[in-house]
Amino acid sequence: MLLGLLCLGVLTLAAAAALSLGDYRVPLEALPGILWHGGDSNAAFVVHELRLPRLLTGLLAGAALGMAGAIAQSITRNPLGEPGLLGVTAGAAFAMVLGMAFARLSTPAMLACGTLGGLFAALLTFAIGLRTRLEPLQLTLVGMSVNLFFLSAITLVLVSSQTEANGIYYWLSGSLANRTWEHVGMLWAWVLGGLALGLACARILDLLALDETMLTSLGLQVTRWRLLLGLTAVVLSAATVAATGPIAFVGLVAPHLVRSGLTLAGERTTHRTLLPLSALAGASLVCGADLIAKWQEIPVGILCVLVGGPLLVHLIRRQGT
Repeated sequence: MLLGLLCLGVLTLAAAAALSLGDYRVPLEALPGILWHGGDSNAAFVVHELRLPRLLTGLLAGAALGMAGAIAQSITRNPLGEPGLLGVTAGAAFAMVLGMAFARLSTPAMLACGTLGGLFAALLTFAIGLRTRLEPLQLTLVGMSVNLFFLSAITLVLVSSQTEANGIYYWLSGSLANRTWEHVGMLWAWVLGGLALGLACARILDLLALDETMLTSLGLQVTRWRLLLGLTAVVLSAATVAATGPIAFVGLVAPHLVRSGLTLAGERTTHRTLLPLSALAGASLVCGADLIAKWQEIPVGILCVLVGGPLLVHLIRRQGT
């Protein structure tokens, strides 16, 4: 409970700062009236048309990545599990770059294309990982190899295609700049649906942490549930990639922060608390990172890589020991 209030407090402060700060300063005391009543003033236009869509896109993307990371870590029993590290994000990005470079796809088609690309990358990672019996560290290394393969394939597509690649390169860096209400509309149904499905399956995720032989003897369809929950994580990640481009490491960091916080608070970690708190933590991380990224005028995806890279090395070293 205390950790949830802390996440909400951090998220509220980050959201207020995101709506208030910028080249055009909006006083904090004026924000409630502007959000509630709107108006024709410059401040209302800046908040409603420029900053609020960017904020909501970041909230939805961070929540989706946080929950997707928590689900991926649970179904793989891998503390290093995260859609980006398992190749899902790069696979989704590759499929969407193909669509951008060689076809003019609608928004639903782009989402479907990204989902199929992410699912194919995940299946490829697990197919190769079966040779190592899905050991956590080996599975992570396989996922990183698949990730590098698809990143190389993206570069090949951009080099060989005849389209203007500058916009695609900027999208690949992961950014919330120039997000509009169209991006919010692209994300909200997929993200809220994935979050609801994840929360509905929280008890199943608790059971999947137990011995697989015992679960099978009790009649639980372990493989079927893992595929369903894995598809949920893929859809959450692919929808985020479609709206913001790849934002790495949020899905890895958010669940670890939540578990550490629950341990310090002396609370039992169950997926009924882990999943929503991971979503809140992910939303807070993305919004906080976007504040710094907007101040330094760099894409938020690059900032997340700079912060998340050293943390990944630390987690791999700890997992290896």
